[in-house]
Parts: sequence; C-alpha cells; structure tokens
Amino acid sequence: MARSLSRSERAALIALVVTCVLAAAKLAVWAATSSLAVLSQALDSILDIVTLGLVFLGVRVAGKPADSEHHYGHAKAENLVAFTQTLFLVIVVAIVVIEAVGRLAGSTPPPIHSPSYAFTVLGASAVIDLFRVRMLVRAARADNSDALRAGALNLITDVGTAVIAFISLALVRTGVEGADAVGGIVVAAAVLIAAVRIGKRSVDVLMDRAPRFPLDDLAAAADRAAGVAETRRVRVRGAEGHLFADVTVAAGRTASLERAHDIAEKVEQEIQRIAPGIDVVVHVEPVSETTDLVERAQAAASRVEGIHEVHNTLVHAFEDDGLRKLHVTLHAKTSGGTSLEHAHALSDAVESAVAEELGGSVRVDTHIEPLEPTTPSTDVTSEHERVVQAVKRLAVQEPDVLDCHDVLVTSSHGQLSVVAHVRSHGNLPLDRIHGASERIEKALRREHSEVGPVLIHFEPA
Repeated sequence: MARSLSRSERAALIALVVTCVLAAAKLAVWAATSSLAVLSQALDSILDIVTLGLVFLGVRVAGKPADSEHHYGHAKAENLVAFTQTLFLVIVVAIVVIEAVGRLAGSTPPPIHSPSYAFTVLGASAVIDLFRVRMLVRAARADNSDALRAGALNLITDVGTAVIAFISLALVRTGVEGADAVGGIVVAAAVLIAAVRIGKRSVDVLMDRAPRFPLDDLAAAADRAAGVAETRRVRVRGAEGHLFADVTVAAGRTASLERAHDIAEKVEQEIQRIAPGIDVVVHVEPVSETTDLVERAQAAASRVEGIHEVHNTLVHAFEDDGLRKLHVTLHAKTSGGTSLEHAHALSDAVESAVAEELGGSVRVDTHIEPLEPTTPSTDVTSEHERVVQAVKRLAVQEPDVLDCHDVLVTSSHGQLSVVAHVRSHGNLPLDRIHGASERIEKALRREHSEVGPVLIHFEPA
C-alpha cells in the first residue's frame, strides 16, 4: 500500500505543478518579446521545475525512517537537495550574466517587444509566487523542512525578479537602451544571493557543522541527572528538528553495568526535557581523581579477570618517617573450584592492580574466597519463637529503633539465619544505623549460639 502524502510533500507537489504552468507562460512571452529579463525569468522557472521536483523527492525520502543502511535516518536528503538547488541557481546566474554583459558591450541584441500581455504574465507570476511562498513557509515551519525553506527562498527571489523584469520591459517601452540587460544582471545578482544563502545552510549540515544550540544547557541538564559526577563532553550535529547529541558523563567507579545504564537513561531524559525530539547517545566513564580511596581500590580489584565480587575493603593511612603510606585489605571472591595456585595468582594480580591504582607507597593484602553457590534452606520461623522474640526485644532496646517486625528464621545445613525489618527515623545518619545493626547481631548471637548470619533491614518510619 502506497504511503499517503505528508503536508510537506503536498506543498512541494502543488508548487511544482504551478511552476510548470508559469514556466510555459513565460517561455511564450519571451518568444514574443526577445527580452533578456523575461528569458531569465523563464529560465528561473524551468530551474524551479527541476529544483521543486528535487524538493518533492527530497522531502519524501527524508520522511523515511532509519533502516539497515541508513542508521541515522534520511533527513540529510533534504540538505542534499537544497545544495543541488544551489548548483542550478549558479548556472542560471552564469547564463544571464554572460548574455547581459555581451549586450552591454555592444553586441547587437534582437529587437525587444513589450506587449501588454507580457506585463500581465509577469504581474500574475509575482502574485502567484507570493501565495506559493506563503504555502511553503507554513509547511516548512510545521515539518521543520530545510528543503521547503530552500524552495520558499527560491520563490521569493522569483517575486523580485518578476518585478525587475516588469520594470525592464516598461523602460524598454519608453525607449531606455540597455534597460533589459541591466535588469537581467540585477535578476542574476538576486539569484546569486539566494544561491549563497541556500548553499551555506546545506553545506553546514552536510559537513556536520555544530548547530547553533546552547551546549551549556545540555551539559547542565546532564549534570542534573542522578548519579552523574561530572559531564565531560557534549557534541551535537544535524539541523533543527533532526539533532543528534553525543554526551560523555562520569559516574562512580564501582557502579554496576545496570546502574550505569540507569544513569545513561536519566541523562537522556533530562536532555530531552529541554530539547524534545533530540536523539541522545550517552557514554558513561568512571570517575578517577575525585573518587574515594576505598572505591578506587574496589574498582581496581574488580577489573581483574576471574574476580566476581570485592567486599570488606579497608584502607588505612599512616605516617612512617614523614611519608604517607597506605595499607589496603580486602576480600575477593572467585569460582569455588579454583586451585590454590590459581587463587594465589589472582591475589597477586589484585594486589598489583590496587597498588597501581592508588600509587605511592601502598601495601595490599588480599583474602581470596570462593563464590558461594545457592544453598537450599527451610523456613523455621514458627519453630524458633524464642529467637524471634529475642530479636524484637534486642532491637527495641536500641534508642534509634522504633519497632521491629517481619522476622524470618531459616535453616541451612543445621545453621540458623535471621532476617528482621526494623523502623527508625529517616533523617538518622547511616553510621548510627549500622552501629545499631552490629549491636543487635552480636547480642543475638550471645543469647543463641545456633544463630549464624543475621541481616537487619532498616526502614524509615
């Protein structure tokens, strides 16, 4: 099923049909008058037939979605068409100027006539072109089409050149010699100015010149996205309505792949709020200089191939003979079937990576442990009511705890695990909450030695 014509395509097609009629009328007038000014008008209209045909094709191609061979769509087809218009306009200028200069230099021009119907055709052409310009400008604004803007600009020059041709014929009728040749040169100058304006805009887009867009606003929008530590680069290409942005931001070095993806999506959303329709690609890089030492040590250890998880990372800083030294300890997990020899090699690799990351005088000690597989367990909460009550009692004894609820006790390989949810004030600092969790865990294990892992989940009241 054929695709229906869009507003831009209908505007270009209507303008093309009207131009064909006007071109035929102007050629008839030129044949009757031998006027160079009228000839330039006829040539310009013939040119319009070609260029508006290209505009129609360009707008139709530009409306196609991206495909396997054009990943960024077909929008530049409009700019290619507009640039082609420029080349045709320059050809018209050359033809008219050469003929006009020849006549002014003394060559014998053919006799020029100025019948009344010639003035009628030129006047009607100017009025019709004004309506066509209005139609194309409206469609160009509605669809943000460069090709339609170029077509409208070309028709605006047609209005001016029709008026010039009208005046030239009027002067010829009064006996002013050379008026027709001068009118032809003026027409050529107007066409050349239009060609330069159309060509510059088209070349800028085809060469990916940065559009006039407030890059600082885009960078500020990226900075507002949650998780972004800094915005490092913003690049934009395309034309208004078909903009592509390439944004590079920095985030925490220990951010997971999923977290980095979430940050990139938030950056896209913030940018699209101030530039609707823009196609944004976000690259997330790790923060380096501003990152905490612990985070940097974890990131360096995590980069070692074969390491699946890094935890319990501690960094101690101390002075030794006036020199600042660091001591890093961390736990790293690898596959359970790893041999001692391979585990030791992984430990050396982790220590070297951390030392290289932190620089200076650094000692690194690593504990390599197996990555625990999923273990079967059983819900035994109802069988250990004493443990449940002990957790609730110990929790509410903490001054920062408001209540304890949803206690779960499970059994795995003869050892109990406890999970408890507690509520506290939402504005309390995390270190106070963590301290309360540790005290509850230790007290519970003192009362019930059969309890192993304890997880205290804090919630804001």
